[in-house]
Amino acid sequence: MLISGFNLASTNYRRARRDLILSLCAVTALSLLLVGQIAMWAAGRGERKAVAQRLAGMEGELRRHQEDVRTVLARVPGEAMKRYEARVKAYNQILEASVFSWMGLLVELERSVPPSVFLSEIHPDLATGEVDLRGVARSFDDLGLFLRGLQERIAFRDVYLLRQAERRNQAGKPEGLEFSVSLIYQGGRK
Repeated sequence: MLISGFNLASTNYRRARRDLILSLCAVTALSLLLVGQIAMWAAGRGERKAVAQRLAGMEGELRRHQEDVRTVLARVPGEAMKRYEARVKAYNQILEASVFSWMGLLVELERSVPPSVFLSEIHPDLATGEVDLRGVARSFDDLGLFLRGLQERIAFRDVYLLRQAERRNQAGKPEGLEFSVSLIYQGGRK
């Protein structure tokens, strides 16, 4: 007896055909990705060569300019060079001084100094922000209060007591403590 439309091999055939089509699609997709990757590599290689050529050209120009500068500097008299260097140094000091925030430093110090401490000297280094303070405190407790006040301010860091000595009047009686403090002023730039 023969049943029409019934084939035991048809399911395997369809499955094999579907697997073959999926495999071909996967191979095609991977091949396209490989071709794309090779194309990107080739484009990148060409770009790297162009950048390397431009870099070599710029390095050659830099060497030529350096040689030109050396020849020009060799012709400048030593005395003139020293005068120009002195002018440049003076201009740099003016620029550094104009950038340093004196008002900010004084405001921060005013907030930190208790009434029983008197500052006699303030010496800032405009380039580094280091500030040396000298003054007189009535007692050691007042000096400690002053140092804590400086350390608590965000604008100051690395607060160090460099020196302290008892100050005496002509009669030999103690008048207070002379001190020297070093700190870094972080708000030194406008």
